[in-house]
Amino acid sequence: MKYTNRQKILIVDDEPINISIVAEILRDEYDLLVATNGEKVLQIVSSDPKPDLILLDIMMPGMNGFEVAKVLKKNPDTVNIPIIFLTAKHDNESIVKGFELGAVDFVSKPFQKEELLARLKNTLQIFNLRNALNRALEKSQQYAKTIESQMRLIDKNIIISSTDLEGKIIEVSDAFCKISGYSKEKLIGKMHRILRHPDMPSSLFVKLWETITNGETWHGEIKNKTKNGSFYWLDILIYPIVDDLGNKSGYTAISQNITDKKRVEELSVTDQLTQLHNRMYLENNFSKEIKRAKRYNHSFAVIMVDIDHFKEVNDTYGHDVGDNVLVGISKILSEHIRETDILGRWGGEEFLIICPHTSTSEAYALAEKLRVSIETHPIDVIGHKCCSFGVSAFDVKDETYKEVVKHADEALYTAKNNGRNQVIEYTL
Repeated sequence: MKYTNRQKILIVDDEPINISIVAEILRDEYDLLVATNGEKVLQIVSSDPKPDLILLDIMMPGMNGFEVAKVLKKNPDTVNIPIIFLTAKHDNESIVKGFELGAVDFVSKPFQKEELLARLKNTLQIFNLRNALNRALEKSQQYAKTIESQMRLIDKNIIISSTDLEGKIIEVSDAFCKISGYSKEKLIGKMHRILRHPDMPSSLFVKLWETITNGETWHGEIKNKTKNGSFYWLDILIYPIVDDLGNKSGYTAISQNITDKKRVEELSVTDQLTQLHNRMYLENNFSKEIKRAKRYNHSFAVIMVDIDHFKEVNDTYGHDVGDNVLVGISKILSEHIRETDILGRWGGEEFLIICPHTSTSEAYALAEKLRVSIETHPIDVIGHKCCSFGVSAFDVKDETYKEVVKHADEALYTAKNNGRNQVIEYTL
């Protein structure tokens, strides 16, 4: 059969004259299929394309119309094909039975052209709408399943949390629970500070809240504490939750686990023996301090530290003991510097301390305190060890950190020449 977009009507009647009458009425608007008995109907509907509607005579030899309808409505492939009975019977019993078997309408013989066309068009329109609704519903259900599946993937793999306006947690993803070590029940209703790591400065969170309460998005890196006391790093994007009327109801944070990245970064700027910052880290921080000093027109100081007679330790006791001395003095320095000071291993047995917003006299006092702490602190195997110190301040006229380091190094050299175990301040 030649392909056509017109709807297909199956006419079923054991009287050829009746088929001809119906066909004459319908052929201008529909493609027609015909059958003169029930068996032929079942044969036609078993193949594709199936008819869009069946005009089915009730009184036929063999299988009557009711029996054909019963078979069609039991088959899932044909159950949705609308059936209009063609009948000369008008008794209530036949009409009720026809509707019970799934008929959608009756057309009485002899046929009235206008009535037949009207009933046919109405039925097809209703079923076309129903089929369209079913297809839309099916697509909607498929879409809902897709969204549900995507939401499960997001919940499992994306670190998300939502809070109210005060920072109380109202929702977290499974991925958030996994990285933090807390269950949802333990997190919901708690403040986000339950995860705050002591290494994170309060100033960061002040800026964070200032940003999001102004309706802006905050982006940054935060170190959090897990339930068991370990830590993890997140790259976080926090944005306000706003309804259609512009009312803010809370905040959502979407995060990426950057713990491995931060560990790599830390290794790249950490001295592996002493676990202090290495020279590269110190040099990077010099540029920051110079910018800050020039912007606010204040100075910063540098303290150079060198272990006295360190070569003798290696020559006498070996490099393992020498390493222990380096580690021991690193700990003493770490424990006695100020919170804002930046300490690192400059190289060999030399250490360097950057002292932000500090005068030369203040740095001198700090260096003297460190000198005494080292001198009086016992070190395994060798007993006690002393250090020499050189102190200098950055001048805002200086262009690079090399000037201030050079001056501190010159002061340190003077301390060495003057007998060691002392602090010397650089002077012009």
